[in-house]
Amino acid sequence: MTSVAVVGTDHAHVVELTQRLVAAGASVAAVVATDDGIGPWLASQYPDARADEPFGADVDIVITAAVPSDRAQIAIDAMHAGKDVVLDKPGVTTHEQLARVRAAQAETGRRWLVVFNERLGNPAMVEALRLVGDGAIGDVVHTVGLGPHTLNARHRPDWFFDPARYGGILVDIGSHQVDQFLTFSGATDATVLAATVRADPRHAGLQVFGEMLLRGDNGLTGYARLDYFTPKGLGSWGDVRLTVVGTAGFLEVRAAEEQLVLVDGESRREIDCTGRPVHWAEVFVRGAMPVAQRHVFAVHDVCLRAQGTSTTLPTA
Repeated sequence: MTSVAVVGTDHAHVVELTQRLVAAGASVAAVVATDDGIGPWLASQYPDARADEPFGADVDIVITAAVPSDRAQIAIDAMHAGKDVVLDKPGVTTHEQLARVRAAQAETGRRWLVVFNERLGNPAMVEALRLVGDGAIGDVVHTVGLGPHTLNARHRPDWFFDPARYGGILVDIGSHQVDQFLTFSGATDATVLAATVRADPRHAGLQVFGEMLLRGDNGLTGYARLDYFTPKGLGSWGDVRLTVVGTAGFLEVRAAEEQLVLVDGESRREIDCTGRPVHWAEVFVRGAMPVAQRHVFAVHDVCLRAQGTSTTLPTA
């Protein structure tokens, strides 16, 4: 049986990453907590797991959702120890980290999967990609990816307010939208035509708005907007949406609701994808990659370029 170890529990996404791999047939050998809340709780769910040696000989896959700036080194150490790695996004926060991870992955041949969960873990996104691949809206022309989130500042850890630790909004949240753009457009890389960020006047270091305009290496364009302005009245963590415009129609995914709207030359259809299975974890446990390794690197490369060249707007 495939065995996993968790090291780095600073973001709650670690719970879903672990649960999905266990549901796919893996067992938990170790949980090394790096916080006082999420980690101990997760360890309590797997009482047979040890609290140390995440790179032990019995471990096949290392999972990490540590502070974003710490994830690269954990992954590098794991790959050099002969382990494949599953990470929360973002997997890196600097170009230097990305170069070191690339080198470690090339040297070891291990798998480095950053789970862009807004697509890989969302059944409506999975169905949308199938429809686009089947030609339901013709040839893709453009995408719009929106990633509004709730702020909940008083519940956030200290690292959330330090751009050196979380990477900036275009690197952090924006990795989802870049993943969606590259995937649905069919591009393998993108030029950043424009990028802006806006800081929060109440919390030094926190960026609460970001946007980027991208042109893929196949000529297609896409726009992405991220923010922390989702009001409490929504009753959800955010309202992620993706619109894909094609030559024969368009579709819109409402990720939080797991709903999909498809419009073509004949009709408008609403497709309920609630509860449909997603399979990234099963694919990984079987020894494959649910997305190409080069794609995972490309997403981070584009995000880092967007963050590094972004214009900072005056605070609101």
